[in-house]
Amino acid sequence: MAGKGGTVYEGEALRAVAMPMGGIGAGSVALCGDGGLRQWQLCNTVNHMAHVPHSFFAAWVAQRGRPAAARVLMSDAQYDESFFTPSQCVNDHVVPPGARKLLEQLPGVAAIRFTGAYPIAELEYTDDALPVALSLEAFAPFAPLNPEDSGLPAVVFNFTAHNPDPKQPAEVSLLATLQNAVGWDGLSAIDGVRNPGYGGNSNAVASLRDVSAIHMTNPTLPPNHPLAGGMALALLHKERAEGDAAYVVPQWIDPGALWADFAGDGRLTETPPGVGRPSEPGATWNGAIALRFHLEPGERRTVPFVLAWHFPNRYVNWDQARLIGFTDRKSLFWLGNAYNNRFGSALAVVEYLRDEGERLAALTRAFREAFYDSTLPTPLLDAAGSQISTIRTPTCLWIENGEFHGFEGCCGASTGQQSTGGCCPMDCTHVWNYEMTLSALFPSLERTMREVDLQVQMHPTGYIPHRTVLPTYLPRAWERGIGGPDKPALDGMLGEVLKTYREALRGAGEDWLDAMWPSIKQLMAHIMTVYDVNGDGVIRGEQPNTYDISIYGPNTFIGSLYLAALRAAEEMAQLQGEDDLAATYRERFGAGRENLDQALWNGEYWVQDVNLAVHTEQQWGTGCHADQLLGQWWAHVLGLGYVLPEAHVKQAVKSIFFHNWRTDFTGVVQTPRVFVDDADAGLLNCTWPKGGKPDVPTLYSDEVWTGIEYEVAALLLFEGMVDEALTMVQGVRARHNGTQRSPWNEVECGDHYVRAMSSWALLEAASGVRYDATQQALTVTPRLAAEDLRCFFVAGSGWGRLTHERDAAWVNLKLAVHDGAVALASARLAWPDDKKMAGAVVRANGSVLRASWRRAPGLAVIEPGKPVTLSAGDTLEIRLGA
Repeated sequence: MAGKGGTVYEGEALRAVAMPMGGIGAGSVALCGDGGLRQWQLCNTVNHMAHVPHSFFAAWVAQRGRPAAARVLMSDAQYDESFFTPSQCVNDHVVPPGARKLLEQLPGVAAIRFTGAYPIAELEYTDDALPVALSLEAFAPFAPLNPEDSGLPAVVFNFTAHNPDPKQPAEVSLLATLQNAVGWDGLSAIDGVRNPGYGGNSNAVASLRDVSAIHMTNPTLPPNHPLAGGMALALLHKERAEGDAAYVVPQWIDPGALWADFAGDGRLTETPPGVGRPSEPGATWNGAIALRFHLEPGERRTVPFVLAWHFPNRYVNWDQARLIGFTDRKSLFWLGNAYNNRFGSALAVVEYLRDEGERLAALTRAFREAFYDSTLPTPLLDAAGSQISTIRTPTCLWIENGEFHGFEGCCGASTGQQSTGGCCPMDCTHVWNYEMTLSALFPSLERTMREVDLQVQMHPTGYIPHRTVLPTYLPRAWERGIGGPDKPALDGMLGEVLKTYREALRGAGEDWLDAMWPSIKQLMAHIMTVYDVNGDGVIRGEQPNTYDISIYGPNTFIGSLYLAALRAAEEMAQLQGEDDLAATYRERFGAGRENLDQALWNGEYWVQDVNLAVHTEQQWGTGCHADQLLGQWWAHVLGLGYVLPEAHVKQAVKSIFFHNWRTDFTGVVQTPRVFVDDADAGLLNCTWPKGGKPDVPTLYSDEVWTGIEYEVAALLLFEGMVDEALTMVQGVRARHNGTQRSPWNEVECGDHYVRAMSSWALLEAASGVRYDATQQALTVTPRLAAEDLRCFFVAGSGWGRLTHERDAAWVNLKLAVHDGAVALASARLAWPDDKKMAGAVVRANGSVLRASWRRAPGLAVIEPGKPVTLSAGDTLEIRLGA
């Protein structure tokens, strides 16, 4: 069930629900469908199965005429797996032993209703023994274009208690507990309070203004130890009511004893022996905080708790031996975390949230409302919105020097024997080719990836290896085998050109493009001479790529990327004032467009022209490859036009849907990995509708990748095939409905896989909203809901809500900026060429502005007398009439 506040998960749909919560590059913990916290990945390690026991929330309620009741705010309603058959390659459904043990020992609630609209989860707890309504709003602060406030190592838990009784008051107590996990390696199992990494743990009550907090540390660890750091559990009570009573127990061990103390009267009065001393070797302490308060009839009260952490010592903890050419498993290569620049401890994070929490909560909720309270279809919003979470999982790093980096995903059930750690480090150019989410929401971080690729990674001859060695002062992966594929990925290099132009369009600025341009020219020269050896716009030789192999011969997977890169390079050359070079790129593009189409078009789609007698394995030949128009997808996103004939593009996209989309996988052999169940719908990477499948086809041809599905669905939208696009998106989201797979974890080679962030292009394709910061121009050409479009927009350095209304006689566009600033020199609205246009009226904050208008093919272009800058709270309205 879906609504403007998000999608609702109940019953069996809760089984695999796991929403990651944490800041960008700061680590995360998942709030799950049982109400518990799982996937504890706070201390710079990657382990999807990690669990910290004895860390939970509970409530006690007393009301006259009813027995007092206490419940852990978790439910074991889906713990019975006797009739459950899990899907392959996923593990979000797995209940940690510690959670099972907790609810075997203590009573949980009967049921939970989970509403998810990333980054906010809202839970409602149901139990007949509790006479008050209890709910939770949980999130890590999130603000587009503001990575600092979106990168906090913390989660906020706002519990609300509502007394619905019109006559009887109620006494309520809310409890939060947390285990001191400092010293735990994030990988090994914790048994109660025992783990080999524990010992010397210290829990101390912190004295802070308007905060009750426990600071958890381990002073036995040296300051530079990889696991050194701290955690904090805090109760924020800036608005304390009369009669409130806060209780803090810094050290406890036995959940049964804690429960016996709390469940009687909602107070914590037990003082364990040895308070203040460090824990014994191999053991740690738990901490607990409770707030007891009074509710009058009909009264509602919200109580905020904060979980914060601070593990500053991020080191390289993955194997780079193959990339750097030597093995060194003893040295610690420092990276740090970006949050180190702002906070010296977990308590400092708590204090920041105390002081800025209301502002941060307002921004987080404003984003949710702007994004999800939309007239676009819910599955499309879920697809684009859910994958934002990947930026804030351990897939992504934001290190102390400001650089953003990323694995391909987090090792897990899909990665064989390696079930922990990051998958395929680092910054894999060919996988990150598909990501659009980070570049839209946090472009300043995306730019650091371009800077490393173009200014650090580039070989003196002009090529770029597809994996980055960290720290960047170590040797580069030059002139040696890289792996996945073995040689530098050509699609990754072509994508580098496209991504650089994308960053320019999204507001990088002239100085930034000036700095990147020499490397782009060198990269293009390398590609045009080494790969396009005939100079005719067609690449024929070896083409290492994202399918972890090399393909040979002309094809439009690499070929369309090359054409799009030529067009992007042409546009950048014009911005740089190098018209002759722009003409060179344009001439090569024109030749390639014609030659590719003539050589490869079979009447339905483009094929690969390869000599299978020579290249006997890892080719697709006559197959219909789902990725054959990757370059056209990029060209549409960047507004570069058609890189291949429009009519053929439309037919090819239609053919991909017709031949590769399956509504059922019964009898389909998926290999080497199985990502969909028999009853699921999905898109095969390659099919052979006309026969000719090689004995050993291109690797992963018989798999289903959500990142490719979203790419093709966006292409369908760009080409006006709305029904087919929505069918595909609905099918993907149906697989991630919480019963088998988490809505916030799309798996390929690992969990939270980067390629699935191609889903952001769905939003841009459907809404038709595109902003060009180099021209301060906003284009709005909706492909869905054009008569009544309401959607999120981000433009340059500002974001907010856009509405677009249309009937036979007029078009009305309104921008409401929620945060940042949007500079606008022109707006380009869809307007038929054969339709008369009487004029346009432009209003900023209600005041009429002088403006001119003119026609362009399929558009009306409206230009205020001078560029307008809209700040937070400002509105701009344009009414165009026939």
